Amino acid sequence: MSLVEDVSWHLQNENLFSSVGDDCKLMLWDLRTNKFQHFVVHEREVNYLFFNPFNEHILATASPDSTVGLFDMRNLSSPMHALGNHMEEVFQVEWDPNHETVLSSAADDRRVGDEQLEGEVEDGPPELIFSHGSHKAKISDFSWNNNEPWFISSVAEDNTLQVWQMADSIYCGEDDNLIIDF
Repeated sequence: MSLVEDVSWHLQNENLFSSVGDDCKLMLWDLRTNKFQHFVVHEREVNYLFFNPFNEHILATASPDSTVGLFDMRNLSSPMHALGNHMEEVFQVEWDPNHETVLSSAADDRRVGDEQLEGEVEDGPPELIFSHGSHKAKISDFSWNNNEPWFISSVAEDNTLQVWQMADSIYCGEDDNLIIDF
């Protein structure tokens, strides 16, 4: 019998929810049909899943295989991307509630990594835009601030709480540079 690691309701469709577990599978449940689909999505168990709040078709998963899986629900048989910026078990993923294309993940490597997923799959792999690594112990949880863009809080097993914000220079692209006329 498999152990269920996480369950999450779809953020835009009241009839869908998904679960993941130690059998390496993601199960997608539909209350309208009372049926489910299941897909092997990682080589090891799956710890966590999170639906994209902006795009009804996209979800992310976290796994002890040190990867984050990025999936399109219309084709769950293979990931759009497998993000491998962590060195150890990834146990949490969360979409930035203020930016559609930013996904964060936390792992046993004491880091919260922020990925920029802008563009289509054909445009190339996602880009790591920031890695917060000032915790001294395993991160227990993290959360984006819904009201203040680029603010994140994180807690670790050494009983520390950190509230941090990425610098403007990290998330402002070249096109966002301030132009001053003299």
